[in-house]
Amino acid sequence: MTGCPIGIDIPGFIRLLREGNVAGAYEKIKEQNCLPSVCGRICSAPCELACVLTDEDAPIGIRALERYAADFGRPRFYRWDKMICKGKKIAIVGSGPAGLAAASELAQKGFQVTVFDALDRPGGVLRYGIPEFRIPKKNLDYEINEIKALGVLIETNFFVGQTATIDDLFNEGFVAILLATGAGVPKFMDLPGSHLGMVYYGEEFLMRVNQEKSGIFSKNNPSFALGKKIAVIGSGNTALDCARAALRFGREVRLVFRRTEEEMRVRNDVRLYGKEEGIIFEPLVKPVEILANQNNFVDGLKCVRMDFADPDETGQWQLIPVPDSKFVLDVDTVIIAIGHHPNVVLKKFTTNLKVNKEGAVKINEETTMTSIKGVFATGNVVTNAGPVVEAIAAGKKSAEQMSEYIQKL
Repeated sequence: MTGCPIGIDIPGFIRLLREGNVAGAYEKIKEQNCLPSVCGRICSAPCELACVLTDEDAPIGIRALERYAADFGRPRFYRWDKMICKGKKIAIVGSGPAGLAAASELAQKGFQVTVFDALDRPGGVLRYGIPEFRIPKKNLDYEINEIKALGVLIETNFFVGQTATIDDLFNEGFVAILLATGAGVPKFMDLPGSHLGMVYYGEEFLMRVNQEKSGIFSKNNPSFALGKKIAVIGSGNTALDCARAALRFGREVRLVFRRTEEEMRVRNDVRLYGKEEGIIFEPLVKPVEILANQNNFVDGLKCVRMDFADPDETGQWQLIPVPDSKFVLDVDTVIIAIGHHPNVVLKKFTTNLKVNKEGAVKINEETTMTSIKGVFATGNVVTNAGPVVEAIAAGKKSAEQMSEYIQKL
């Protein structure tokens, strides 16, 4: 349990599963986690690292058990009778994991919670930044409907900053506001040729994939331009998601990254899924230029092979280019997925909101309040990047701090 940022009673729900009480296991998880189906699929599972059997290389598959409990323990026929909350009004900006977790906690405390999201459907990164084969939309919708049943109102196509400002929300009677806008701004790469046609950034590509009207993958052309041979640059979850999604459109996909496969920033099982599905891994390869054809579209990716040199003063092995090792990958589409920045577009419309040099919102670590009184921030808009489970934990923490703040008003 000490390894779970959310504080789920892991022995408790596993015991209920062992006894055949799947519904009870689901309810036990729901005591602390409003998104069990999501976490059962994409959680980084720090609890498994803390499992006593990890030393024997055989930790309990806690994430898989949570997924099973969430999929088969929830009611098959559920009538959502919406609760009516009569407490003070709270606004949450962003409907990703941190925002949804905070909304759930605050609604259960009796507050009137309204979640505002700039996109057309709620879910944030869970809906638009992760492919359907990892989080089925029906599962996400079910868990969002359960949160709405607590009395949470969700308003989409509402861009806080333009549709209404922070001051407008306060004037409408909201006593506190929580910023949970995530970190969906792509980290741009200083790579010659990155301006060419058929170059996408990971977040943009996944957004396009998740907006496909069919909702499923096919080997036919998607509604957006996509070549036949694709190189994905990066070694994290976003890069691997892009590669696996592109593969499902019947494309040849190469994953290009500077370090070894073992150093990829993904779970080992997910990495193996990608290999089994047919992704061609290109480790220890550094892209140096995206080549152009006469129409300024991608016509290859020039790379150089890397190798380890002597360690530096910190003891870390250094990577250096191998002499005379440049080569060109035959690709017609490049997807750059090397990281992301906090989404603080709101800063343009709220000049007194303080952010750090990386663009993350500055908060008081104890209260999670920003530089504006009554405005709090949580999740990846504060931490820049982190696992979903940590965003949920941050949302829950902010909910507690906001509740204490409001009680003192």
